[in-house]
Amino acid sequence: MATHGQRQLLRLTLQYCQHGGSSSTMRSLISTSLKPFALSNPTLEIVVSKVNGRHPNVKAEYRTGWDKVVGVKNMDVEDIMEQIVRLNETSGRKLTKFTKPVYAERMSVQGRWTPGLDLREEEFGMKEVKH
Repeated sequence: MATHGQRQLLRLTLQYCQHGGSSSTMRSLISTSLKPFALSNPTLEIVVSKVNGRHPNVKAEYRTGWDKVVGVKNMDVEDIMEQIVRLNETSGRKLTKFTKPVYAERMSVQGRWTPGLDLREEEFGMKEVKH
């Protein structure tokens, strides 16, 4: 996701085990699908690291200082690429759940929205303004 014209994802780290069975699809992804993704995202730094004895994961580091880690143990190559694309398209901000209704302190110029407001059938006439 781009904010102010800049991609928010700075670095993508792919960690895998050299011998583990859960990392087999990560190893095949690195040898086949990672190069086209890297060429299509030239501003993104991609780091591949071997961490033996651990399950594979993908770590995303964002400009905002946030980072996200996704475990990709025993996933298909398509599923891992889907996770990588999802991390590339997000801003890195944590999701917040609103438990109370949100009230604005200032009224909108357009008026309050209600679910029953259906303006598709309305005709709006233009009035001339005399100076």
